[in-house]
Amino acid sequence: MNMIKAIDVLPFTDELEGELFLFSLDGLLPVVQALSVNTDCLVVSLVAPNLTSGNPILVQRLLTEPQMRLLLPLLQFPHHCSHEVLYASLYCSYRGLLAWLFSSRSTAREEWLTTAQKAGLLLEHAQAQGTWRKELKQLYNVLSELRPKLRPFGLGISTVGSGYVLISLPASEQEAHAPG
Repeated sequence: MNMIKAIDVLPFTDELEGELFLFSLDGLLPVVQALSVNTDCLVVSLVAPNLTSGNPILVQRLLTEPQMRLLLPLLQFPHHCSHEVLYASLYCSYRGLLAWLFSSRSTAREEWLTTAQKAGLLLEHAQAQGTWRKELKQLYNVLSELRPKLRPFGLGISTVGSGYVLISLPASEQEAHAPG
């Protein structure tokens, strides 16, 4: 039986609508560059925020909503993002995900903790039942789609232990796999 998974997160006000979020990703990008994320238009841009003349946008890619759902927690936790967090990000409401990551409301964090705990329990159950890979198939598929979109930014996604990390790619890999 194929069930649609949904993890409930309470709605929040549109306090973040139209916002651009900037991630410096210390150690992963050159000091003068950052990633700008438009969560409404699902656009990620490599920018030079302190550029005084010319276009500050160096590279730009359009993502799908599932790709953005995984990219945002990876940007928030670039040195280790657990399976549970990514799984919860994929199946919770998009507005709830944005509230957890960017809202100033203290209840947003509490709501997210409940969501992540539910995801953790679902994954524990899947592991006990021997259905771990099946349960994470959608997560693996979206990560596979996201990887080539991050290469032009000089970023990759690597598996480590119980989660994923963002990594810097050598210039040869950035250019060789840059989507058109």
